[in-house]
Amino acid sequence: MAVQRGTRDEPALEREPQRVGRLVISVARELRTFVDRQVAPLGLTMQQAELLVWTYRQRGASATDLTDLLLTDDAGVSRLVGRLEAKGLITRRVGARDRRARALQLTPSGRALAKRLLRFAGRGNEMLLAGLSPRERAELRRLLLHVSGNIGTLAPGAP
Repeated sequence: MAVQRGTRDEPALEREPQRVGRLVISVARELRTFVDRQVAPLGLTMQQAELLVWTYRQRGASATDLTDLLLTDDAGVSRLVGRLEAKGLITRRVGARDRRARALQLTPSGRALAKRLLRFAGRGNEMLLAGLSPRERAELRRLLLHVSGNIGTLAPGAP
């Protein structure tokens, strides 16, 4: 049975033309909700999972290195690290190059969980991009990076 346009059963995104920015925000929100639901049984949030995976990939990363990745500030990263420390998944060590900095290191259980999360992320990425050819995937990535670059050049307060 076909759904008629404008019915309550049809997603709002399909009922009306969307501004690109609004569509990107909506997709990001849906993706975050999906990932949060997937990692919740592990006792994690999406940001905590990202922090674990990034620390696994970038051994000895500092909390400051993670602010851009996690879309938060130093205090937010510090809170995330504190929660993961309390769970026994990560530790902070004095930095090798800068004794004032704290390098993040995964505990053995943190490393095992990060490996599991990497497998999950690979499967999730495939599901997310299902139906897109390799060329379309590359083009989507290129376009999103271009839009992101455009945002970086906007003046504060620009309409």
